[in-house]
Amino acid sequence: MARTQRLEVRLALPLALVATVTAVGTLGYWLLWRPYGASWLDALYMTFITITTIGYSEPFPLDEGARIFTMVIGTTGIASLFYVFGVFMDYLVEMGASGERRKRQMERKVTALSEHVILTGLGRVGHQAAEELSQAREPFVVVERDPERVQWAADQGYVVLEGDATEDETLRKAGIERAKGLIAATGDDAANLFIVLSARALNPELYIVARSEDAGVIPKMLKAGANRVIDPYAIGGRRLASLVLHPAVVDFLETTLRRGGAPISIEDILITRDSPLAGRSIAELNLNRRYGIVVLAIIRGDETLVSPAAECVFKPGDQVIVMATVEQLEQFVREMELQEGVNRRERLEREAKGA
Repeated sequence: MARTQRLEVRLALPLALVATVTAVGTLGYWLLWRPYGASWLDALYMTFITITTIGYSEPFPLDEGARIFTMVIGTTGIASLFYVFGVFMDYLVEMGASGERRKRQMERKVTALSEHVILTGLGRVGHQAAEELSQAREPFVVVERDPERVQWAADQGYVVLEGDATEDETLRKAGIERAKGLIAATGDDAANLFIVLSARALNPELYIVARSEDAGVIPKMLKAGANRVIDPYAIGGRRLASLVLHPAVVDFLETTLRRGGAPISIEDILITRDSPLAGRSIAELNLNRRYGIVVLAIIRGDETLVSPAAECVFKPGDQVIVMATVEQLEQFVREMELQEGVNRRERLEREAKGA
């Protein structure tokens, strides 16, 4: 839209000159040919064939003054038409150059990304996913083949690549080997299935979430390598029912799950072998007193421990669901990551000495 408006502004003056020359020529020929009973259409026709250099015969005779007037109209008219043509060509060249420039800039930005999310498809579902990722300040790159959607994403400040996400080369350009997650959000189940297959082959460790509108395709996507498959219509229906049955609960969960939208947040933390939480109990860590963090649940393999007891010990591989304010969580994660880095270095040093 911005480009169209800019072109309109550029063309305003040359088009105004063309309109002025046409109006002056039409009025002039009508006045010159009034003795011959010329109409406004005759005058407009003469002006048109003069400024466009078509060169058909004039409807009425031209005396010496009329010929001079014709030369003036012809010269100014041709110049104004070339002006329009020049501005339009300049716009096209600049648009092509800026497009190439933007493409190179995006490719450089993608090259710098690591541990990012790849979002394929920018329809209604992809649009919402992009907004959530942006609000969460999660690094991500959009892959979309529709030029208008690509332009919209660029205008929003997103990192975006124009291309077909079903092709391996496009996924490689999006940095799939360095990515931590992929969202297959196109409106075509077959395309999403191809994307899942390609992504899983290119990065076996990638966490893949796919969209499916056909329930029969969900098992196929899971077999193809998707970690989760979402049916937007099923989720929407359940949410509508929940809003009627438990509106306060839904509002609470929605606000807490949207980062930046509420003072509290719910997050998941993975316990690694080097985590300072590994091998220690909830009571020993005293997370609530030290950080204001409430442990809601621990996902351990296929088992989910809801509201775990204080004596529960964290183990490597646990997925811990916690709730606290955004500031408390940021402080906690920052301290844990620093200590985890120290533990990892010490472990590697011990292993090196042992070898």
